[in-house]
Parts: sequence; C-alpha cells; structure tokens
Amino acid sequence: MNVSLRNFFAGLMVCFWALTTTAQAADGPDKIVGDATGKVIQLLKTERAVYEKNPGKFYDDVEQIIDPVIAFDEMGRGVMGKYAHRATDAEIARFTKVFRDSLVTFYSKAVLTFDTSQLTLGKVDSVSADTLKAYEAGKSRSIPVGLKIRSKDTEYAMSYSVMKKDGQWKVRNIVVEGINIGIQFRNQFQDAMNKYRSVATVIDKWPSLMQQETDQQQKELKEKEKAKS
Repeated sequence: MNVSLRNFFAGLMVCFWALTTTAQAADGPDKIVGDATGKVIQLLKTERAVYEKNPGKFYDDVEQIIDPVIAFDEMGRGVMGKYAHRATDAEIARFTKVFRDSLVTFYSKAVLTFDTSQLTLGKVDSVSADTLKAYEAGKSRSIPVGLKIRSKDTEYAMSYSVMKKDGQWKVRNIVVEGINIGIQFRNQFQDAMNKYRSVATVIDKWPSLMQQETDQQQKELKEKEKAKS
C-alpha cells in the first residue's frame, strides 16, 4: 500500500478511537473529536509493541472500541439501500455483523502498519448551536463534523455524519476527500445484487466484495494525491 494512503486509512481508525474515548452526550461532536485524538495517538504509541507481538489482541480491542461509536445498524441498512426493505430481520442482522467485521479487519491492518509519529489533527470545524438545535428538533438526521488529518506530507479533509443514539454520538457515514464511503459501499451492494439476485448470497460474498471496494477507494485517493502534487 502506498505510504500516504496507509496513513490515511489508519487515520480513519484513529478518529474512530478518538470518538469513543470521550463520547458523552454532554459534549458536542466537534469537541469530542478534537479533545480525544491526542489521547488516542498516545495510546497507540505506548501499546504498539504489545499489539505488534499479538495482532489478535489488537483486533479484539478494536472491536470493543469501535462498537460503541459507529452506528453499524444504521450504516448497514444504508449500505443495503432499498434491499433492506426486502430483507428479513435475520438477514439485516447478519449483514450488519459481516459489514462490521470486514470494516474492523481492514482498518485494523492499516493501523498496525502505521507510524503514529506522522499523524496530527488539523482543524476541527465547530458545530454551531443552531445546527445542534435543529438536530434535536428532528429537522436533520445527522450532524456533519468536518476535520483535517495530517500525515508527514499530506493533509486529508474528512467529514463525519454523526447522530445521537442511546445517549452517545455515533458515526453513521464518512466522506473522505470527497469520497462518500457509504455511497461507495451501497453502490457495491447494488452491483452485487444485480449480479447475484440474492441478499443471502451477497452477504456471503461481502468480505471479498468489500476488499475490492477498498482497493478501488485506494486507487481514487491515489489519483487525488497525484492531482495535488
């Protein structure tokens, strides 16, 4: 994997970790992201040797960290799109788990190859009181939180769609350098349904399909990097 791309994908995981460390409803989503990132980077530095010797422990820890902060049920239904209405509750639950496991595995591998000394948090856009008020009034489904992540030579613009669920702020979608991750995966699900004509079959094949999609995302990001240089 290209070094800067590896840093980018690892940066995604760091932001997930950052959200979990202080994900209290009393704080706004922008404050949660900004305050927690430094703590997470320090954790990766101090525990890196342990994780390198025991990657399985790292994957387990990542699952425990990510589960509370990502609305996997919402994200999974979004990826399934119109097919979520045709699927059984059991199929939706199974896809949510398969989707979560695939996402955790991919980003965990990225973090284990990542030099945390190269990562810094740039600007975190403030979420206005009016935006929060509109969300609380039910006028919007989520709140966008924009931020920038810097590696050694590259800066990435990111936007999280954050919603409050079970008293905590949770991520329901991510846009990175203009690439909408949710839409990318939904298109992948749609293409798979066109090919296999079966929700159950698509769920079975999803891990390999997701790897293909992440490869495509890396290609698109690499093209964006070339355009910037």
